[in-house]
Amino acid sequence: MSTWIAAFVAVAAIAATYFFCVRPALRRRCAASGTTGADPVTDRQIAELREELRMLRAQDALDGGRISRSHPTPPATGA
Repeated sequence: MSTWIAAFVAVAAIAATYFFCVRPALRRRCAASGTTGADPVTDRQIAELREELRMLRAQDALDGGRISRSHPTPPATGA
């Protein structure tokens, strides 16, 4: 009998995951906050955070020595 209870709990968990997570994600809606994916304020904040992350990664690459800070000198031409 406990096998049937375990199977029921598994099916209930799968159904809950589908209805509360997968289906809203397919519709580009967040079920927890009730907001839609077309919010311009949120989109702007995400863009700003992505730009900040890009700048931090570039600075880290410079500090880590993976990218040379000096500009390469052009080859000398023979006169």
